[in-house]
Amino acid sequence: MNIVLVPTAVAAVLATTAATAGGYAAPIIAVEPVAAAPILQPARDWTGFYAGLQFGRVANKGPDYCALKNPDNPTGLPYFCTTDAKGPAYGGHVGYLRDFGRFVGGVELSYDRLKLKDITVHSEGDREPPFADAKGNMIRAKLLAGYDAGRFLPYAAVGVARAKFDFTDNNNDPYSGHDTAFGYGAGLKFLASERFMLGAEWMTHEFTTITGDTDISTLGLSASYRF
Repeated sequence: MNIVLVPTAVAAVLATTAATAGGYAAPIIAVEPVAAAPILQPARDWTGFYAGLQFGRVANKGPDYCALKNPDNPTGLPYFCTTDAKGPAYGGHVGYLRDFGRFVGGVELSYDRLKLKDITVHSEGDREPPFADAKGNMIRAKLLAGYDAGRFLPYAAVGVARAKFDFTDNNNDPYSGHDTAFGYGAGLKFLASERFMLGAEWMTHEFTTITGDTDISTLGLSASYRF
């Protein structure tokens, strides 16, 4: 019986050797594709203090008459009797923004130097009225309410402004006055980088003059550094 088992074992070894003579074939394992992880955009946080400069234009829409509003006690800005007077405006600002998620609130204090060209100072019957370039300044405290749109921040603004103007007409008569008024406006801020911010803003205020009310509006661009 042992004689029969020996040839059988030898045959099995030879068969195994012949089967592997062509080399070992590794089993094929299916690999499931892996989806790439989405690239998340970094969140924009508008919270922080900022300060910078602004420049633009100022425009005046004043009364078309020059009679004193209160002859016994003239108060407010001086004679602004012409309409659509315009000129340059420039200054500086400081502010603070707080990001609450989609809503961004803030406060801002600004100072501007203003110049309105060819203001009609007062009328003199049928004669040509004297003209002057009114120079002044405006200090504004504003509340901002905006929408966090990533790098962009559209916002509405309300605030109070203190304006002062003085000038000398072509008859060498001096005029000066100041007034405080509420105002409103809108703007857009843009995060150029984490430290640098650009902006555009329009605001208008209705001031009282000694001849009536006048609307003084500003439209400007700004550049700010974020601390």
